[in-house]
Amino acid sequence: MAAFTLATSRRQTEFDQLDDIWKDVVHQVGLYFHVHVDTRLEPTLTSRRRVEGELTQRERQCLAWTAQGKTVADIAVLVGIRERTVVFHLENARRKLGAVSIAQRVAIALRRGLLS
Repeated sequence: MAAFTLATSRRQTEFDQLDDIWKDVVHQVGLYFHVHVDTRLEPTLTSRRRVEGELTQRERQCLAWTAQGKTVADIAVLVGIRERTVVFHLENARRKLGAVSIAQRVAIALRRGLLS
């Protein structure tokens, strides 16, 4: 377990306004921080996940289109499968990679060289 804290030198801050502006950025930083620390602290666990988490060609294909900003509907048309099948493959990729979000799926897959 770890804690990730952000601080500011300002004495007063409108937290609601700050939250709206920086919410997505802080979330991304947290995800990348987690992936980085995970690889540094437990390399054997990460290696084991890599072996267990190999993605199928279709999972990599759907994830690669996701990394290009395509929606599930777009991917279904591009690949020639149904939308729910795209969701199935993306969910399998999420589970195999141990990710919690689309952004984290893409980040892990890119870091591991699973996407070209």
